[in-house]
Amino acid sequence: STSGAVRQLISAAQSSVSVRMRPHGESQRSPEFLGELAVMHPELLRATTMRMVLRRFGSIFRHSSGAASTFEMSKPVEVIAKFLSHSWRTPGWLKTIALMYHENVFRATVSAFATAICLHGLEFAGAGVPMPLVGPSYLAGETTMHQLRLDTHFVPPCLVFILVLIFGQEVPGLAQSTCFLDKCCIHQTDQEKKMQGIQQLGGFLRSSHRMVILWQPEYFTRLWCVYELAAFHYINLGVSGLVDLLPLKLPVLALSLFCFHFAATAATVVLGPTLAFSEMHATWILENVPVVLHVPWMFMTLSSMFFFAVYTIPGFLLWKFCQSHMEDRKMLLKQLQEFRMDLAECQVESDREFIESKLKTWFGGVEEFELIVRDELAELVAQRMQDRGPIPWTLMFTGSLSHVFFLASAAVDAVIRSDWHLAVRVGLACIGLSCFTDAIALSAGLTLADKIPGRWQVGVRSFIAPMSLALLFSLLNGLVLATMNPALPLWIDIPIYLVLGMLTWLMFGGWHRLRHGRTLRPSGKSEEHSPASTVAHPAPGVGDRQGLKSDVGAMGTFKPDIQGDASFGVQKKVESHESRVAVASHNEESDDEFGEVVSN
Repeated sequence: STSGAVRQLISAAQSSVSVRMRPHGESQRSPEFLGELAVMHPELLRATTMRMVLRRFGSIFRHSSGAASTFEMSKPVEVIAKFLSHSWRTPGWLKTIALMYHENVFRATVSAFATAICLHGLEFAGAGVPMPLVGPSYLAGETTMHQLRLDTHFVPPCLVFILVLIFGQEVPGLAQSTCFLDKCCIHQTDQEKKMQGIQQLGGFLRSSHRMVILWQPEYFTRLWCVYELAAFHYINLGVSGLVDLLPLKLPVLALSLFCFHFAATAATVVLGPTLAFSEMHATWILENVPVVLHVPWMFMTLSSMFFFAVYTIPGFLLWKFCQSHMEDRKMLLKQLQEFRMDLAECQVESDREFIESKLKTWFGGVEEFELIVRDELAELVAQRMQDRGPIPWTLMFTGSLSHVFFLASAAVDAVIRSDWHLAVRVGLACIGLSCFTDAIALSAGLTLADKIPGRWQVGVRSFIAPMSLALLFSLLNGLVLATMNPALPLWIDIPIYLVLGMLTWLMFGGWHRLRHGRTLRPSGKSEEHSPASTVAHPAPGVGDRQGLKSDVGAMGTFKPDIQGDASFGVQKKVESHESRVAVASHNEESDDEFGEVVSN
């Protein structure tokens, strides 16, 4: 009957809601298991703030040993926003830069754009802040020259970006996210309190909202690290965005690109009025070059200038990064796919015994745990790598911010002078340089570094790849800037940007989605979950131990993807290994706090 069919549909829909509608994992675990996650000493459930962690440029990461003063950097809390998971073998400066980027890049970007908007708003109001001009610049149109403003309006927003990125957590009155760092939150000198803290690490995890992994290749060689991530993945069935994986080299790359593009933009401002954008050059083009060749001439001129004066030497550095980054990705998967308990490093042998006892309780034994790491965890990490492309697109956007502010200033000047033809073209070039060109070139370089045979990486042949990468950067940037020429019809201009946009989308995950289809994943709720819903596992020793500090409960993805950094969320598969605890019935009552319907 119709009513019977409706009831079946409703029942099927309820079964697809999954465990996301109740505190994740809790209703699926035994009371004994949940008892291990209890906070036995509430006064020792402590957290510090990102402001304290990053103070004095992350001096807390210089060494693993703590003191009473480091314990005083934390305070008792009821919930923890982030559980910082890292290895003490990783250089402290890398972790500091990564956390600054992770914590502040969104507010730094917003602050930079707000500064640029204020500057140009004052300019429109007739009270603009005077900025030094290097000299008049021009573009050759069809029959006349168009004035192009090249000035230093891009400098204040870029300086604001750097200042907020470094010191954003220090802004008075700004809400501070709490975080767990073993050195600060577990007493390092009082042995009794230290053991009590270690014993209730499960309680720290249960009270946390997010795990942030500060990843370097040595991370998954540590027994505690792999154990914590696998256990957390296992416990939180049906929840997406469990972990933020933060490769520490990517924020360094983003800042390096930002500084490089800032220097390149400054060089363009200084040299442009005397070279490619000089009045003499524009006049020569109008008098000697046919209109139909204006754009090809500008493309050839700008590409040559970029190749020889801007990208030749950086091309070798970018190629080295491409090789290193792709090797790291391969190493990450290899470490997971070939994981063996007896090969994982553990500084204190009693920790290994403690872990093995927990593995028997949670996974059924060491072999089952190894299978979960090699099979499911490795598969999930590989899936996220393919979904996001070889590098986060937002990282490239962050590195190109100086282009945005530089060309936005030229577009604003064209609008003030009512040169709408030029303003539209400069605006399109602004989008092209900041969103497409560098992203396409670097993604192509990463793909090439992953595919190129070893014989092409030695001897004279080793120059071919970095020079090709420099040439690709130069050609793409030259193409976009050449399209600013008013001699180019808009009906040609716009398709060029559509093609660049499509290439960018395909290279940053779109091609993988087209080939394999879009996977519908539950959408994590980030820090709005109840702390009680965060179920996790015991963690390692602290201070002098190489352990993983793991956290997290309701995890979301990497903030705005501008931080993408580099972040990735791990999706939990509904199908579980035979040795796992059986998943509770989908028809259980749902918790109102988790009333978001999620499609399986």
